[in-house]
Amino acid sequence: MLKSEFRDLRLDVSSSAIQKLTLYATEIEHWVGEHLEMRGSMSDVGSGNGSPGIPLCITRAFSSAHLIEPRMKRAAFLRHVVAKAALAGVVVNRCRVEEIPAKSLASDWITLQAIGPTPELIEALKGIGSETTRVVWITSIPTPPVAGAELQEIPGSGTKIWVFRLDQI
Repeated sequence: MLKSEFRDLRLDVSSSAIQKLTLYATEIEHWVGEHLEMRGSMSDVGSGNGSPGIPLCITRAFSSAHLIEPRMKRAAFLRHVVAKAALAGVVVNRCRVEEIPAKSLASDWITLQAIGPTPELIEALKGIGSETTRVVWITSIPTPPVAGAELQEIPGSGTKIWVFRLDQI
């Protein structure tokens, strides 16, 4: 089915690449969304190319989702993908998370990838979440970002998924 979609769009994507794209989305859903039972509202900080925010928005039934990306071209790309995929309830915020007014978002989940949770960033995350908000940090760094963070590892990949609540900070 995906192959016919690519063909209709006049995109020459090999069967091997289609399998890998399908595998990628499946693994994000399995290791992050399904495993952590993500639901409610989600904010993806530093969305960049849309990972993990876009696959999670496609596979999870979030009541709302915010993709937070300060770079103009990347935010434009994210808006394009959100529109093309008809992702209802997904908003692209072109700003730094530190620029979002405190308590203007109420995220049950916050995802981070390729961004280190610095003390300044952690403070900003408190402004878009509550004490019970769970932060999912996808990284290769072996040390926990905060005491008590839970570790989920993706076997064979070197990828670590640290999960912690904002009230653990």
